[in-house]
Amino acid sequence: MNLNNVDPQNQAKVIPLDQDDRQHEVMLNDLQGNILKGHGRHYTAHIFIKFGKDPTQARTWVKDFSKKITTAKEPIDRRKALDSGKQWKETTFTGFVLSAKGYQALDFKKNQIPSDPKFRKGMKASRTDLHDRPSQEWDEPYRDEIHAMIILAHKDEEQLRVERRQLRDSIKHTKGALEEITTEKGRVLPPDQHGNIVEHFGYVDGRSQPLFLKEDIESQRRREGIDQYDPSTPLNLVLASDPNGCKTNNSFGSYFVFRKLEQDVKGFKKTEESLAKTLGLKGDKEKELAGALVVGRFEDGTPVTLQYGEGMDQPVFNNFNYQNDSNGSKCPFQGHIRKVNPRSVSTKSRIEEREHRIARRGITYGKRKKDMEDRPENGVGLLFMCFQADIAKQFEHLQRMANDTTNGLDPIIGQTSDKKTPLQQQWPCEWAGKNRKTQPFDFQGFVTLKGGEYFFAPSISFLQNIDKI
Repeated sequence: MNLNNVDPQNQAKVIPLDQDDRQHEVMLNDLQGNILKGHGRHYTAHIFIKFGKDPTQARTWVKDFSKKITTAKEPIDRRKALDSGKQWKETTFTGFVLSAKGYQALDFKKNQIPSDPKFRKGMKASRTDLHDRPSQEWDEPYRDEIHAMIILAHKDEEQLRVERRQLRDSIKHTKGALEEITTEKGRVLPPDQHGNIVEHFGYVDGRSQPLFLKEDIESQRRREGIDQYDPSTPLNLVLASDPNGCKTNNSFGSYFVFRKLEQDVKGFKKTEESLAKTLGLKGDKEKELAGALVVGRFEDGTPVTLQYGEGMDQPVFNNFNYQNDSNGSKCPFQGHIRKVNPRSVSTKSRIEEREHRIARRGITYGKRKKDMEDRPENGVGLLFMCFQADIAKQFEHLQRMANDTTNGLDPIIGQTSDKKTPLQQQWPCEWAGKNRKTQPFDFQGFVTLKGGEYFFAPSISFLQNIDKI
């Protein structure tokens, strides 16, 4: 199956995946869910595993567990049923990913381990390049080897607890073949007044995702258009060949990045207010502009490059680029969404930029008050997760872009090796000002890496036959 599904006469035009196509259906049933389309559940448990000294017993357990893994077809069918108002029997989403150390612990040979160099070395090896904190400063469970992660997700929190207890009992019965290192619990925060999903700083999250499916692309086209920003995406952006999968059906998997990111809400909001004061923004409405300059969107998701205030559209408008904001007087060049997705107008730059996109599948963690008026300094954040076909070219490239201070450090996820050097961030004193008069102001340090790892989400056929490979 050709993953580079673009029109050979027009390399910028993507031929979307059609789940009703027989060849695509076979691939979807061998591919794990959550890669091409998010699983859609509001409660998650991420169980981190270390294998013991008996790889044969561990493989047997994985083979048995593979019967529960959710296929890529399930989230597609689920969303289609819910959108059409049909009844859908809710089940637990189940996923399973392996680290390179996990493959080794299961006694796989080098040529059987997915070949991405960054994956094989692990996240800790990229610390210096990404300006990550030393792993000795991570949360303790992440300092040692992690071999696998199991993802459980459900619409109902209590049902997820039941599944979680059953999994824990199953692991205990292996008598050391598997060991649970830690579990991270994710939960979707209370939605905003329009029903949008938000993150802990209060901004609408999950916008501007790459789209792989025919119905998703058509829905986006009908809803708001895709002429200014086209989200359609070839499958080779996220899928990689599984060296151990079913040979006749061309099995695929995807490289998976997990990072636990703690958010200092109090510090962020306080500095947001200081930026507003520095820029001479007064009144609640004007002060909201300061945060929009930082994120690139207002809290409700309205792109700051399109207008001065929030409330442009529901659902949030995403069909835009920065063609009319070339001097960064509306959305600063270091604004988070502009920094990691510049939305270039020129064909050459646009095609190159699109190769670096990732399929984000994160979820917030930690409890908040329903009104979101509390301002925690720690204990809350994002379980950042993304899928891609090439870790260096995609996730790591985006993190390096965020870290680059040439046009200003990304104020949300940007990291520097030298915390004392001024960031050279310049903020527009007048929105849409022709002369782009700016004011320097340092905005950083409110997202902290607490741990993580690089994984591979293997094909289901591999997991079902893992005891024979």
